[in-house]
Amino acid sequence: MNDKKSRVAGSGNKKGLTKRDKHTIRFLKWIRRYSGWWYLICTPGDEHMNMGMMKMLTQRLAKEQFYEIIFVLLMVHRDTDFMDSVFKYSLLEMIIAGWQGEVKGKDQFIQDITDLLT
Repeated sequence: MNDKKSRVAGSGNKKGLTKRDKHTIRFLKWIRRYSGWWYLICTPGDEHMNMGMMKMLTQRLAKEQFYEIIFVLLMVHRDTDFMDSVFKYSLLEMIIAGWQGEVKGKDQFIQDITDLLT
């Protein structure tokens, strides 16, 4: 078999890494380092998840710019009692801002969520 055809794309060549590849590698290393937090992020109904933990995880993920994972965190734990008020208030704030012609950036949105988890 032709050696070039049998190679997996991107294997063995660090120079060919895209920005997304580097971000994914950084994220996987974060999971390896913080496997307990990753477990909490992905496990609905875990007894250790509370408002304080949700706030801390949201802040840590935002600091690392893992915005997609903040969405995962919020969706996995959307049925917890404390998240109900967070979602309702966030929706109301977004409607008010939109009605006033304002657009909130991701940083302001994340700050709003962490403020509500206090």
